[in-house]
Amino acid sequence: MRRNDKAAVRTAVVVLAVVSAAAALYFTGWATIAKNVAVLAWRGNAVTNLARRTPFTPPSDGSVSVQRLEAYLQVCDRIKPFGDKIDEWEAEHSAGRRVAFKGRAAGLVEAYLHAFHLALEQQQMGPTEFAWIEGRMRQARGPASEAAPAANRALYAKHRDRLEGSALGPHARRIALGFAQ
Repeated sequence: MRRNDKAAVRTAVVVLAVVSAAAALYFTGWATIAKNVAVLAWRGNAVTNLARRTPFTPPSDGSVSVQRLEAYLQVCDRIKPFGDKIDEWEAEHSAGRRVAFKGRAAGLVEAYLHAFHLALEQQQMGPTEFAWIEGRMRQARGPASEAAPAANRALYAKHRDRLEGSALGPHARRIALGFAQ
């Protein structure tokens, strides 16, 4: 065999191997998982950068203003549908057991983080303020013996239906609150 023929055969074998590997990745779903994981990291970094750009210092009296509660509710309304999908996936795939590989959920989390980032930016809010308001409203919902300011209890009572209707499930809540600094 001549040198050019050997090079052509090697090139054909390499091309065939690459095409076979790409087809295997595509048809088994691993290509989508790899893409989702890469995009997920990018979305997570975007929310982390937003947290750095939007520092938050709670008011000294610990009260949530009506305007900031409204902004918080707008964020919740926008991300709840995405968060519900994550919580449904978690309930379906980890019923009583720990799931080691959640690559298939990466696409759901990526969409959730994208919506979360856009909603926070639109409301001029950072993840830390979001987490603080969520904590204050959770505290205001609790027993009267807790140290929630009366203003927060009154605000919660006035907006109870909307707050309960837009409450995030456990997994979506953990993701959102995880970006607070």
